[in-house]
Amino acid sequence: MTYQEGAERFYDLFSAKDDAPFYLELAHRHGEKALELGVGTARLAIQLARSGVETWGIDNSPHMLRAAERNLAREPPEVRRLVRLVKADVRDFDLNERFGLVYFPSYSFDHLLTGEDQASALRCIRRHLAPGGVYAFDLAHIPKLKEDSGWFVQRKPLNRERTVVRLGFKRIYPEKRLMSVDLWYEVYEDGRMLERYHEGGEVYIHTPDSIRRLLEENGFEIEAWYGGHDRQPFNNTSEMMVIVARRSRNREID
Repeated sequence: MTYQEGAERFYDLFSAKDDAPFYLELAHRHGEKALELGVGTARLAIQLARSGVETWGIDNSPHMLRAAERNLAREPPEVRRLVRLVKADVRDFDLNERFGLVYFPSYSFDHLLTGEDQASALRCIRRHLAPGGVYAFDLAHIPKLKEDSGWFVQRKPLNRERTVVRLGFKRIYPEKRLMSVDLWYEVYEDGRMLERYHEGGEVYIHTPDSIRRLLEENGFEIEAWYGGHDRQPFNNTSEMMVIVARRSRNREID
């Protein structure tokens, strides 16, 4: 995605998720030291830190990291000292640290469009896992991919005077297993538009078989596979794939 500075103020407004308990439980179970890939506004990293988890977050967008720093600055000292933010690319990073949990939330792995980029990210993730650690992430699941396009509109109150409207246009290209996404954020007061931001990009739509194969080829084995962050069983009607993987016991790829 081409993230535009200013629009990050509205991400959490439109992207409320119930995924925090899922990652919190994994972090506490695996040593209370976690790495978030694509940390964004630090929505999740801050929640982990509030529960006592030392959390690192990487992002390749300077203005997203500034947004994360602003949010973190509102937290008390005991939370701030548990979060470390680093500018880095998920396809090529080396933090010289190991983590009990590496997680890639909010369908962000889908933004890696090529097999080469996906494999590069997985190799970096694998190197950063502590012994017994796990890699957890979620993906969109579209069981019957067909050519399609359409608009959607969402509205949220920003405060008592202003409303934010998010307009989106999606187009699916089945032959490439790609979906293009354009988003417009518009801020209104008394019917007058005050601000407007546009972002766009593409995501790759994985199948269960393709992601399973990708993980195995890059030295992972799947520990758990869910259809949601509430750990409901995955099936063909699930709208997402939530996967927990660990380093393969049978292969060494470094």
